[in-house]
Amino acid sequence: MYKDSRKPTTTKAGASQPITNLQDPDSVNLSSGLPGSETVLILELKCIADVSFVGMPNAGKSTLLGAISRAKPAVGNYAFTTLRPNLGNMNYDDMSITVADIPGLIKGAHQNRGLGHAFLRHIERTKVLAYVVDVAAALPGRKGISPWEQLKDLILELEYHLDGLSNRPSLIVANKIDEEGAEEVYEELKRRIEGVPIFPVSAVLEEGIPELKAGLRMLVNGETSCTLCLDQILLD
Repeated sequence: MYKDSRKPTTTKAGASQPITNLQDPDSVNLSSGLPGSETVLILELKCIADVSFVGMPNAGKSTLLGAISRAKPAVGNYAFTTLRPNLGNMNYDDMSITVADIPGLIKGAHQNRGLGHAFLRHIERTKVLAYVVDVAAALPGRKGISPWEQLKDLILELEYHLDGLSNRPSLIVANKIDEEGAEEVYEELKRRIEGVPIFPVSAVLEEGIPELKAGLRMLVNGETSCTLCLDQILLD
């Protein structure tokens, strides 16, 4: 047994003489400890938002976030300008609604194409889904796909990632309505979609923004509730 011949002392406040510690070191039993353990933890940070902007790359989600809030996300005319979610607060009347701009999802995102897993997981903690589609993507001379095909692919990616993820209050934002020929595509989109409100906007010109903000507020508040499913989209 280890024996320490030194006597630990303490001093009372205001006392001039040290007082011997009441614990006798000779009475302390020392024993070897047990083997330790090691654990590896993987922590994931998920954005908590009232609304998520969900759309293909270059659909105008970041520009739209800047139009409805004071957020200043990076904006560029190329795919994957946004590499991480941007958050903004949309103020409407007496409410402040947190909106997340989710980086663009592509077909195969659930298989982690285009960093899909990193983007999709942020949608899991969102109350309302706002599908942002580019109504000018399939105009003559463009290489994009029609907005109804965009919606189909987006819903499938959400469901492949997590069953039931798309079963949340939803609306559709028909962006880039200011471009020539986009109005006709918007009318066709309305014909092909049932049961979900569609808001035509021009995020870059900030047209249609007040109506969209009112629609988002009603969904977040629970005043209205509608969900977009595959069987509500007429593809043929």
